[in-house]
Amino acid sequence: MRIPSVKAASYLLIGAALFVLSNCDKPHQVAGEVLARVGDRVITSEDFMRRAEYTIRPDYCSDDNYIHRKIVLNSLIAEKLLALESPESPLLKNEAFTAYIQGRQEQAMRQWLFKTKARDQVRLDSAEIRRAMKKSSRTYTLQFLTLPDSAALQGWNRAQADGYGFDDIAKALLGSDSIPSHELGWFERGDDAIHAAIFDQDPGKGDLMEAVALDDGQFMAIKVIGWVDRPPITDQQIQQQYNDVTERLHQRKADALYRNYVAQMMAGKRMDLTPDVFSSYADQAAKIYLRSPKEKQELLNQAIWNAEEQVYTEPIGPGTKLPADAVLFTFGGREVTIAEFEITLKRHPLVFRKRKMTTPEFGEQLKYAIADLIRDEVLTAEAYRLGYDRVPNIRQQTEMWQDHYVSRQTRNDHVAEQMIASADSLQRSETDVIERYMDPLIDSLQNKYSDQITINTDLFESLKLSTVPMMVSSRNVAFPLAVPAFPRLTTDDRLDYGSKGD
Repeated sequence: MRIPSVKAASYLLIGAALFVLSNCDKPHQVAGEVLARVGDRVITSEDFMRRAEYTIRPDYCSDDNYIHRKIVLNSLIAEKLLALESPESPLLKNEAFTAYIQGRQEQAMRQWLFKTKARDQVRLDSAEIRRAMKKSSRTYTLQFLTLPDSAALQGWNRAQADGYGFDDIAKALLGSDSIPSHELGWFERGDDAIHAAIFDQDPGKGDLMEAVALDDGQFMAIKVIGWVDRPPITDQQIQQQYNDVTERLHQRKADALYRNYVAQMMAGKRMDLTPDVFSSYADQAAKIYLRSPKEKQELLNQAIWNAEEQVYTEPIGPGTKLPADAVLFTFGGREVTIAEFEITLKRHPLVFRKRKMTTPEFGEQLKYAIADLIRDEVLTAEAYRLGYDRVPNIRQQTEMWQDHYVSRQTRNDHVAEQMIASADSLQRSETDVIERYMDPLIDSLQNKYSDQITINTDLFESLKLSTVPMMVSSRNVAFPLAVPAFPRLTTDDRLDYGSKGD
């Protein structure tokens, strides 16, 4: 069985061997401005900003005053101290955890590949910026109808050829007089094909666009109801819009460059599913991925290392009653068994192009998800070949994720031990638990490692934080969260340890 329009290169199951970030004796090159050094680890100014602003901070340090900023810095330093104090953490020997950390590193490597092969290659000229500026203040009102597959598209085209209009066909298919509508602005993020169909063609009121093919195999029929133009007026508004347009245009061109790069990497290759094995596997997978939100929550891996990620790690194969060595598919001439594939899932969970689907649709969407995983494996292999696992930015990101979960495990173990030792059975608030059990531990570690800690106080005092609570995540990636959760380890606001760095 061939997956439609899937092109790929030789499939590389890069492996389930234990992967733990190791620290070499020789100092590493550092990416970014160093805000603090804790032993052989660093916290950059970007780390400080992202860890504080890309996730939710607790109330005791959610503001931007000097005391709260010091608590934030102390918390990040405490995370590194607990990781330094736990070189033999059981997590570092746990296969699921090491696979997760390897997956995190490899996702960062693929993002670095995008940076080097696409984003850094974009060049904008003034003419295209001017063209984009003219359209950037425009908002279209559209009516749309989703056609689930090519068969539905053929039916749509036949109905049009027979003289039926958009409204007649849409109402008949929807079984309603109400046709969905949507306002689309130039800056709106969504399917690039829809954006290009509208803003590159400059349609008029009442125009019916040619059906647009979407990434998930569906098609979108679109009718233009009208549009409004709200151009910037003041100099400040014009400059802000110019900056926003330039940034968004840069991103879109980078995306296009990367699509071309990926297409070249995958050209001429194919994946062949084993029909009977895939069918049984897909039926079992549907029972897991299409369950109710409550049931899905119960299936999430609640282990300490990725409870915050909420990714599926439950094996699918055993429920199919298929042997582990059954061949799920071949790729680049290599047979891939269910067992091998599910090892890969531990460091690259499936990512579905379509987020809401019915049971009949699931098999087709699973094909796309497997194809996308294979694509990522090929890109990962290329990133390894280029040495991206040694790039300072990648090494620091990987270390950040590992240190976060090791410190979190150490915190939980310590609190549990202290509560048992003190026979503490009270229902305490999180802040009370931190002040009672964690602050003394962190104080002792600050003293113990004081001669290994340096803080660039001048840089620290120049940093300002947003007070708007938010959590930043990415779409269409194996691990969505941009940064680990804020380390809830100390409420201490004193910087009375370490030395002043440059």
